[in-house]
Amino acid sequence: MDDDTKLLNLALDAGEIMLMSGAETQRVQDTMLRILSVSGRKKIEALALSTMLIVSLPREEKGPLSMARGVQDRSVNFEKICAVNAMSRSFVAGQITLEEATQKLLEIHYAPSFTPLQRILGYGLTSGGFTLVYNGSFADGIAAFVIGMILGLMVYWNGKWKAPYFFSSFMGGVLTGIFACLFHMLIPSTQIDMIIVGSIMPLLPGITLTKGIRDLLEGNFISGNSKLMEALLVACAIAGGVAIMLSIFPN
Repeated sequence: MDDDTKLLNLALDAGEIMLMSGAETQRVQDTMLRILSVSGRKKIEALALSTMLIVSLPREEKGPLSMARGVQDRSVNFEKICAVNAMSRSFVAGQITLEEATQKLLEIHYAPSFTPLQRILGYGLTSGGFTLVYNGSFADGIAAFVIGMILGLMVYWNGKWKAPYFFSSFMGGVLTGIFACLFHMLIPSTQIDMIIVGSIMPLLPGITLTKGIRDLLEGNFISGNSKLMEALLVACAIAGGVAIMLSIFPN
């Protein structure tokens, strides 16, 4: 593998980690362009879409070299985004070699994240906390905390078994509706609306919506519109799951 191919792979690896970790497309494109600029050539190209990365490096002797990579996994990990940014700055400044930069990206990619238990507990604390913030009672908060833990477990298993992307959102709405009604039947003093509003907060596509608007404002219309559509479909899937369960169970 020649140096040009290694450089393109480095740019794609960096862009993939950032896109998977929740970075906006403009930031991903800028990082890949900075990495490719080390070649010293003009008319380098880097394009980041919601699920696709494309980079191109002109070569007079053999013609332009282009590579593309699909990105399907989505998560939120700002620590990895910052780590990739730091690596790219060091590489562009000449402080590390191409091989060292590649090794650093491998370390960032395989760096340990939150454990499944921490993620599940985070879902519960988020759900219960938002319910209390929205003036729900203590019993509502406890119910939302339990439902949030169940949702966290569901998201973990769906991710492990590669379930369809929107399936988790729909099932999250279904489980929220079921358990909110069950808690209300067991403890009539609880408020179904407060439990549901707090429980679904970890599932809502707030970051996706924000990134979509930002991409539109920066002129990235393809990525912006796709993110807005993704946020709309996720919200509809959650609402549909909750609505189905509320129509089945008596309030």
